[in-house]
Formats: sequence, structure tokens, C-alpha cells
Amino acid sequence: MRRFIPFALALIFYHGVMNSAVLAADVRAAIAAVSADLCGEMIRHKTLTDKGPVNCSRLKLIKFSYFGFDDAAHSDGEIIVLDAAAHYVAAIFDALLDRHFPIAKAHLMNHYDGDDDAADVDNNTSSFNDRVVAGTNTLSLHAYGLAIDLNPVQNPFIQIKAGKREVSPDEGKQYLDRNATKPGMAETVIDIFADNGFSIWGGDWHSPIDYQHFQVSRALAQQLASVSAANARAIFEQHVERYRQCRRSGKSRGDCGVD
Repeated sequence: MRRFIPFALALIFYHGVMNSAVLAADVRAAIAAVSADLCGEMIRHKTLTDKGPVNCSRLKLIKFSYFGFDDAAHSDGEIIVLDAAAHYVAAIFDALLDRHFPIAKAHLMNHYDGDDDAADVDNNTSSFNDRVVAGTNTLSLHAYGLAIDLNPVQNPFIQIKAGKREVSPDEGKQYLDRNATKPGMAETVIDIFADNGFSIWGGDWHSPIDYQHFQVSRALAQQLASVSAANARAIFEQHVERYRQCRRSGKSRGDCGVD
């Protein structure tokens, strides 16, 4: 009987690997318009206002699969982004799936009534949220659907207030040593985001530092919001291609990143 055990274990391992391979190959992110019902929910849950830079007609809902920190596959990922960037954001989450990069969860900000702090504590990955930058009157890039926050616990927000360091969420304190790479930390996937148009990473900032945050430039966001959907998509495609050509020339991400 024992001679069958190695074969059985090998079969189980092969089956698990094949399941992962099939999932990564076949389960692609899906892009859909934001329906009237969903748009209404966004208004009710305070993630969309009538004063924001874009409305529902310019937003896309992306549904995607991902691997959790339990190493199991999950198919309930949802994120809303600007239409111009939707195909590239879908490609980002497909690439994260292929890499088995763990994501804790990805609910729409409706789930948190637009409360960014609540979403961070819940370790939620998200994008669109019609809000200002905390403590200012400046529109966040999230209000354009052109910023993505990834695993806030593993990639915390750090600022200095009254001479003291504040870490948000609090659980993120165990991830302050960025040289000790742990699952879910953003450093291993920066290039995936950059290669798909989100070349500005908050982990490069000096104050505050926002390890979870990926975005485009404010100038590009404003330009995309001010033109038609078709023109915006063409502009974003050009933005991505310029970055890729720059990287192929041997220049660094920092040298290629800002449009």
C-alpha cells in the first residue's frame, strides 16, 4: 500500500498546480459599464457626488479573480476606475492573479460608505471614491478613478504629525521594514502597475509615504476627465506606450514615469 502514497501525493500536487494554471489562464477580469442601479448605490453610499470630476458614464466596473492570503482563489474582486484606464487595470489584476500575488479583499467603496479609514482597517483594495485628499480641499486622484490602493495593511500610509510618526491602519506597523519582504507588499508588483499606466507609487514619496497607493499624474487625470471617452482612451494608450518605450530604452521607472 505504501508504494502508492508517493504517486497519490504527486497526483494531488499536480492537480493543485493544474487548477492554479487553469485559473490563471482562463479567468480574466471582466469590464462592464456602471449600471443605473450601481450608480444610484454609489450616490446613496457617498462614493459619488454631483461635484466630482467624472460621472457614472465615464466609469467602468471591473470584476476579477485573485488569490487571498489563504492561498485560495476568490472570484469576488470588484473595482471601479475611469473608462480610459479600464483595460489596463484589468491587465494589472490579471497579472497579479498570474503571479499568485495575495489580495486580502477588493470591495467597492460603497461597502464602507466612502470611509477611506474603514476600508484601510479592513485591508480593502479599491480605486474610485469621490473624495478629497485627507486634511485638504484638493481632489484625490481616487475621485477620477485613477488611483489604486493595494492591501493597505501590508502597505500602510505613514505621516508625521506634531513630530510623531502616525501609521494607518494601525496593523500596518508590522510592515514598516520594507526590506523584509512579506506576502502582499507592493514592492514586488510596482512594475506591473507602472507598465499599465500607474507609474507613480506613493512608496517613493518622502512625506507622507503611501505604500498602498498607485496613481497617474494629476495633469493626466485632469486631461482625461476633460475630453470624450474615446479621446481619453487614446491618450491613455499613448501614455502607456511612451512609458514602455522609455523603459525599453534602458531608463529607470523614475525617469520614465511622469507624463
